[in-house]
Amino acid sequence: WDSTQVELHGLYSEARVLEMAKYSAETSWLRVIAVLFTTPLPCLIVTIAVDVLPLADPSEGLGANKMFFARIFYTFIVVSVLVVQQFRMSVPLLPYPLKRILVESMLISACVVGIFYGVAQTIGFPVPFGLLMMVPLWATLIVIAMTVAWAKKVRETPGAATMIVNAAKLWVCQVSLTFTYPPYFYIFTTLPKGGKTALALLLPLIKLFMRNVVARTVTHLKDEMPEVVVFNCDVFNALFVSYCMQNSPTIWITLEIMFFDVVMMTFSLRGARSSRRYLKDLELKIEQQHNLDGIKSFRDHNGEATTTLRRATFLLCRAGNLTPEVTLVSRARNPTRIAPSPILVNGAAGSKIAKQSFVARPKTLENALVPAQNLSLETQLAPNLEHVVHEFPRLQARYIHKVQRLLYAAEFLLLLNFVEVVIPLVFSIYITCMFYLPNGNYYAQIHGMNQTELVETLKSVQFYCGLQIASLLLLCVALHQILGLSPVHQLAFVLEKQFVGIQNKMIFWVFYNVQASLQHNGYDYTFKFPWL
Repeated sequence: WDSTQVELHGLYSEARVLEMAKYSAETSWLRVIAVLFTTPLPCLIVTIAVDVLPLADPSEGLGANKMFFARIFYTFIVVSVLVVQQFRMSVPLLPYPLKRILVESMLISACVVGIFYGVAQTIGFPVPFGLLMMVPLWATLIVIAMTVAWAKKVRETPGAATMIVNAAKLWVCQVSLTFTYPPYFYIFTTLPKGGKTALALLLPLIKLFMRNVVARTVTHLKDEMPEVVVFNCDVFNALFVSYCMQNSPTIWITLEIMFFDVVMMTFSLRGARSSRRYLKDLELKIEQQHNLDGIKSFRDHNGEATTTLRRATFLLCRAGNLTPEVTLVSRARNPTRIAPSPILVNGAAGSKIAKQSFVARPKTLENALVPAQNLSLETQLAPNLEHVVHEFPRLQARYIHKVQRLLYAAEFLLLLNFVEVVIPLVFSIYITCMFYLPNGNYYAQIHGMNQTELVETLKSVQFYCGLQIASLLLLCVALHQILGLSPVHQLAFVLEKQFVGIQNKMIFWVFYNVQASLQHNGYDYTFKFPWL
């Protein structure tokens, strides 16, 4: 089971730990709150803006729906810019000017819309699964454009080809998501009440499966992996959960999904609490070594014990003379040289150690990262002081490594819960806006909806959202107790520092899902296409 929990299989880099500590210490609560509240706005603005253009009824035929093709042109420009920008971020070794992205996106979109219009004249309007039908052509043109831009430079830049392959694998995963959820949602809407309750259990399982697929696809990423996994798999999943809440006649489906989420979070926090107990043991040993060496204790200016994050920052800075130069083992695959800091190692025994380098082999380090299970509590909490002196550089490395893993898991859990709060809110705002816009009646979620049904839909979605908010608050309390840091600051740190990547994915998925339910795009999973 633990092997399927992607949040348990990564760690923060040393540099990211220091950045996180600096952000937590210097960023005001006002800025943090502003980051949290502004994060969902771009995807809402881009998505609602497309419906400013009023559409004609698709039954009026191709001649009356010229405005639809202007909208499709806008749609393909948006998704083209987002996809190329994703490749641009994934392959930082190669240049791709923003001006070129915009020009090529407009040219590609114009070509796709022209062919789309020709197909509509030949087959009829709406074109069955028209948007999906154009995706292969559009993707081919995107690949051609990037090949022309990068072909020569790839051969001249070592490592660039590998980056492109990894980015392409992520793109394939994203495309697979677009073909996974819509059929599921159609089946969900056609089932009776009992069938919906049973089928809803598949949503968390699909999400878990896709998380693991994406995580194994982007193993080259380190600090960015939580963002990439969550803002692809969980954003898409949360959108369809919101659709299911709208079409659900009972709260049991909501409670089902919430129960699964709570179970998953409990498993993750259980591991975090176990790691925290191990950290307490290491903190005591390191504190004893500091007392022996005459180094200032882990205490703040009031004499109170400092936080786990500040301890790790202290050790990183001392080990690298204010720069994170301690090299740790990532998942214990290769031997790693850990050089002790002359600042931390004093005294006769320490001077002898300072002249050495410690090599931590995978098997030894992996065993060292797990507290001894057969020792009594007294034995573990009262180590031999001479042994602590000789082991201190290794204790320092183990402590930092464990903090890196905990911060990584905490970020994953915070992003998961943040998405499950924000996406239902975005869905509710979008549904409300579209209800009053002229194009609202052309969307499957809003077609034929009256004021009473709108209120009932919002109640259902907001009930789910309220449960997720409670879950997020409980998670923040638990993480604060475990790590002694502000989880809200950590969440804001990720949202602000990785703003471009997060917005790229949120806009793409929210925007795409809106288009998928528009009548003009010819979606009919009965495959009857009665308008032709």
